[in-house]
Amino acid sequence: MAESAFARSPFIAIWEMTRACALACVHCRAAAIARRDPGELTTEEGKALLDRIADFGDPPPLVVFTGGDPLRRPDVTELVAHGTRRGLVVSLTPSGTAAVTEGKLRALKHAGLARLAVSLDGAGADAHDAFRRVRGSYRNTLRIIEHARALGLGLQVNTTVCRQTVGELPALVNQVTDFGILLWALFFLIPVGRAQADQGLAADEIEEVLHWAADLQPRVPFGIKTTEAPQYHRVLGGGPPFTSRMRAGRAVTDGNGFVFVDHLGNICPSGFLPLPAGNVRRDDLVAVYREHPLFVSLRDPARLGGRCGRCEWRGRCGGSRARAYALHGDPLAEDPGCAHEPALREAGA
Repeated sequence: MAESAFARSPFIAIWEMTRACALACVHCRAAAIARRDPGELTTEEGKALLDRIADFGDPPPLVVFTGGDPLRRPDVTELVAHGTRRGLVVSLTPSGTAAVTEGKLRALKHAGLARLAVSLDGAGADAHDAFRRVRGSYRNTLRIIEHARALGLGLQVNTTVCRQTVGELPALVNQVTDFGILLWALFFLIPVGRAQADQGLAADEIEEVLHWAADLQPRVPFGIKTTEAPQYHRVLGGGPPFTSRMRAGRAVTDGNGFVFVDHLGNICPSGFLPLPAGNVRRDDLVAVYREHPLFVSLRDPARLGGRCGRCEWRGRCGGSRARAYALHGDPLAEDPGCAHEPALREAGA
């Protein structure tokens, strides 16, 4: 099978700048903490990381500053400016707190921030705040969206899809449409950090949501993408491999289009697959992504097990490697969140 389109460079590089956060979300991948860790990458180490991301090639990966809450770092604007000067397209995912002021967003835009991604998990305060476990988070999120729109910042909404939130999705459609967003990103829960397996949807329920999203896509003015549900490419299936709103021609998955650097510098396939393959303080990020056996195996569909290994979509989808690891203990096992029965069969089957 042909080499992955992402063999030389990831589509997106995510830096978990800190795990400090004022929220206590039910699902938090990072199991965020109240105070910053003294072992976080320093400003200069962060700049060196951005320099190396830029060295992946032209065009370089998209860059996302995440956390925790990246605005808990006083150097975040300086780091956005440095990344922008290096030719990187930088986005940021702040937490929905009162600390996100119009002044801070204006400074980030002036520094070159390309997009703001905010989390919205319920169509009203009761549902959203219950999920984020802090009263007022919904109100603060709407205020952040209002400021971003007034400043002309590109806007993305992230929604976690799990048992507690899936019923909110239809009501959220009108809301996110009114916000004038560029992209609605649906994050299908992986049991890592504070998230528990019983919060996740079953395979047939995931399939139902994906078909709902595919039916919705032609009727809304924004893109819809999924994280940890790459079978969305199969559901979109019969049409072209990508549209003007889907910049990658195949699913961007753990280690195959994604690279993640945590707050301590550990290099992982994604934040949902926290298996360190190196550390930017001692290892070269580019070399780890291109050459480390873990990353290489995640980009080789011939290594996939079970239904994923037999699937006719394995080159475009490949399944959630994070869910396979979380539920099977093997990142190359079949994705238990996929309901598809492959057309291909093993020899002799």
